[in-house]
Amino acid sequence: MRIAQLVVGDGVVVAVSDDEPAAPWIDLRSAAEIEYRRSGATSDAARALAAALVPSSSAQFLERGGLARDLALRAIVERPAEATVVEPEFGPAVNPPSFRDFMVFEEHFRFGYEWRGLPVPDVLYELPVSYAGEPRSVIGTKETVPWPSYTDHLDYELELGIVIGRTGRNLHPDEALSHVAGLVLLNDLSARDVQGHEMQGGLGPSKGKHFASSIGPWIRTLDSIPVEGIGMTAYVDDELWCDTRSDRMVWSVAEIVAWASQGETLVPGALLGTGTCNGGSTIEIGRRLESGMTIRFEAEGLGALENTLVVRESGGWLPQPRERAEGRAASLRFLR
Repeated sequence: MRIAQLVVGDGVVVAVSDDEPAAPWIDLRSAAEIEYRRSGATSDAARALAAALVPSSSAQFLERGGLARDLALRAIVERPAEATVVEPEFGPAVNPPSFRDFMVFEEHFRFGYEWRGLPVPDVLYELPVSYAGEPRSVIGTKETVPWPSYTDHLDYELELGIVIGRTGRNLHPDEALSHVAGLVLLNDLSARDVQGHEMQGGLGPSKGKHFASSIGPWIRTLDSIPVEGIGMTAYVDDELWCDTRSDRMVWSVAEIVAWASQGETLVPGALLGTGTCNGGSTIEIGRRLESGMTIRFEAEGLGALENTLVVRESGGWLPQPRERAEGRAASLRFLR
C-alpha cells in the first residue's frame, strides 16, 4: 500500500493506492463519507464522521491505528469513483512532528571522514549516531530548494526515510518494525562548508542542515517493500550521478528505530533518516551543484523525488569572530 498527501484545490487530502504504479489514488475522507452514507447516515453526519476519522495530515491519520488501515484497505479494493483523485499533485508524503537523521552506511561515512583527513570515530560502530533535524523545513517533490545566503556549497543526500506508524518507547529490534508505517525517499540537503565548520564545536549540524529537507511523494508500507536492498539513483539535470542500493548498513532499520526509542517516545508520523547511502552525495564523485540545477531521486517502489535549486539568497547576516579570553576558564577553580 502507498499513502500520500495530495494537493487538491486549496487543501490537502490523505490518499491511498495499491502498489501498481498506474493504480488510482483514492481520497480517504471521501471514501469514508461514501461508506457512512451507505450505512444510513445523513449527508451532514457522514461528512462530519469522515472528517473526524480522516484528517488532512498523514501523520494524524496514522494516529488512528487499525481504523485507518482498515478504511485504507477497503478503499484500495473498492476504488469508489467519487473518491478517485484525477491527475494527483503530490505534497510531501508526511509532515513529521519530529525528524532525526542517522549515519549508518559505512562506505559513505568512512569517505566523509577520510575526505576531511580525519579518523573514522569508533562511536559509529558502537551505536547508531544521529542529529536532530528541523521538521518545519520539510518540502515535497517539485518544490524549489532555498539556497541560504551563508553557504557556497550545497549538496544532496540520497537516503531512505523511516516513518513511524505506532507509538513506541524503549523498543527492542525484534519488535521495532511493527511500529514502522513504511519507507519514503528522503533528500537531507546539506550546506557542506557551514556543516563542517560548525561541527568543530562538538555538536551536531544546525545551519548546515535546517534550511530544507525534501520528502518523496508517498509512504510505502513495509508489507510491500523490503526494508533494505532497494535500488536507488540520483540524477542531476537528467545526468546519472549515483546508482546504488540501500544495503551494507552498519545498523539495520530495526536497530535504528529501537535506538531512537530508548528513553524517548516515538509517535506516528515521526521521521527517521538512514543517512546517505553509499555514493549518495556529490562529495564522493567530486561534483558541485549550482543554482538552477534539478535533482531527481528515484527508488524501487518509492517513486521519484525532484527539486530544483533556486538562486542563492541575498543579504543575510553573518556572525563576526570574537577574541579569545586570556588564561584558563574561571569555572575550572570549582574542579580543584
